[in-house]
Amino acid sequence: MLLTGGFSFWAIVQGNQSRLRNWRSVVESCGLRVEEISSPRAWRIRLHARAEPLGVWIESVGRNQRTVRITAAVPGPPGFSGVRIRRESLMPRGGREIEVGDEIFDTMFFVEGPRRLVFTLLDGKTRGLLRNINGLGPLGIAGGEIRTETPEGLLDLVLPMLLDVGRRFAQPVDVAQRLAVNAGEDSEAGVRLLNLRLLVREFPGEPGTLDTLRNAVWSDPSLEIKLRAASELGVEGHPVLMALAESMVDDLLSAQAVSTLGQNLPFERVRAILDLSLRRRRLQTARACLEVLGSSGDAADIDMLAKVMALEQGELAATAALALGVTGCAAAELPLILALQGENTDDVRVAAAKALGRVGSAAAVLPLKEATERSAGNPELLRALRQAIAEIQSRLPGASPGQLSLAGVEVGQLSLAQAEAGQLSLAADPAGQLSLQPKERRNRFNPA
Repeated sequence: MLLTGGFSFWAIVQGNQSRLRNWRSVVESCGLRVEEISSPRAWRIRLHARAEPLGVWIESVGRNQRTVRITAAVPGPPGFSGVRIRRESLMPRGGREIEVGDEIFDTMFFVEGPRRLVFTLLDGKTRGLLRNINGLGPLGIAGGEIRTETPEGLLDLVLPMLLDVGRRFAQPVDVAQRLAVNAGEDSEAGVRLLNLRLLVREFPGEPGTLDTLRNAVWSDPSLEIKLRAASELGVEGHPVLMALAESMVDDLLSAQAVSTLGQNLPFERVRAILDLSLRRRRLQTARACLEVLGSSGDAADIDMLAKVMALEQGELAATAALALGVTGCAAAELPLILALQGENTDDVRVAAAKALGRVGSAAAVLPLKEATERSAGNPELLRALRQAIAEIQSRLPGASPGQLSLAGVEVGQLSLAQAEAGQLSLAADPAGQLSLQPKERRNRFNPA
């Protein structure tokens, strides 16, 4: 028994000696200097090495101790100790994750820390190294240390990659320059876009930022990045925005280009884009055009908005109705009243009511009042109708807050009549005219 136990212990020691020699060989081949090494008789063998500015520890872990844990201490830039990267499966409940725009990387890792520093450090080469290390064993970064566990036989593969990451993290950081490089050169469009946005936010107007924006406008293959860069360049970017608006290769991007240009896009071009977008059913672009046309005030544009409201349905018709209200023109009142009275969906009628609140005259009050009587089951529509009546009332000459009274002068005419503040009553006179007369307080008009 004693002989057997002694032989087993001796075999373990011999095995540990062989493993430590292998560790030393791998470490020294990576340019590290061994500073401390444990006895082969230790229960868990360990090696400490250094190559400025990195310190590295290798130790055996696991039941059979054929797995090694590699830890590299990195004196990174200010704030690096607050960077935490771990497997996505270890994401804490309620954690606020930073996504860098690389779909594979973002799916693999949960990232926390100072946003500027995270984007600065995680360039394409570094993300690739981290993915490769994680594929050979679980990777974690926290408290200024990079750590992984991997089968001992893979030490010669994992250690050089881990050291490469550590050295990259330890390099001096020029944040603006790194962000600009990432925005211009990263292979992932999502990464380029997020770095560009961060660069613009953190370093607005600086020469390097402007150069990066110009390069993105003319050279980046991503239309979304072209749009973002052109939007940030102001007048200089308008030609690109106009081209994107008219291309309609991507409905959302064309709509965003139209909205960004707004009144800087000539109205004749807006009309042309609207016509084309309606024929191609690029509905987001069409909505953006309708909103821009609302600021035109041109009679032809009012007719176009009214036509779209009458012929289209749903959100497109509702957008046209709201745009008619934005025009502020009296010519918009009649088509809006017709939309309120017609067989339209509730969202279109709500939009028509809101628009009438902006452009309606006293002539719109009676149709609005009639609409409230037909809309008892729709709280949202009722609110819009009541608000429209109140807004029109506030604009009528001689009206006081809460007071609206209509008296028949001639058939179809509306005028103000004196009534107690807050009262509204509707009565028919013998001539068949509608008139509003003061009532006792208990009969005050309640739009509900």
